[in-house]
Amino acid sequence: MSLRLLLAAAVLAAPTAAGAQAVPALPEAMKLTRMSGVGLVVSDLERSRQFYTDVLGFRVAARVPAQGPVQEYLLGLTGDIRADTLVVIRQGQVPAGATAFGRVILVAPNARGLAERAAAAGYRPSRIVDGTNVIRDPDGYAIELYQRPAAR
Repeated sequence: MSLRLLLAAAVLAAPTAAGAQAVPALPEAMKLTRMSGVGLVVSDLERSRQFYTDVLGFRVAARVPAQGPVQEYLLGLTGDIRADTLVVIRQGQVPAGATAFGRVILVAPNARGLAERAAAAGYRPSRIVDGTNVIRDPDGYAIELYQRPAAR
């Protein structure tokens, strides 16, 4: 066998990602139905709850546990944990680099106004513009306030 054929065979036999194996098609009964939300570890649970509820307008949909000292809050826009896409905040030590994971994207009809509100509450973005603005929550997680372009 030629070296070229050996290399081609090795490439074809190699997994597509480090350690990944070929995966069969996802059965219909296992397909995801929706994204429920994002979970963030926060250093001060009550400070973060206040930011998400008072500054951004989320509602506390549930607390865990239901009785006793709170360990996490499930926050949504309507308060319906079955329908909302949730931001779940959990008390803990924020691991180094955790806030660099990306961003939480929120759609707002007036992203500039919401960014100005956040700035007035002490969460100043690097710039405030018409359209998309990025603020940081109390732990430094990026929150993108996305304003959809006007329909043409």
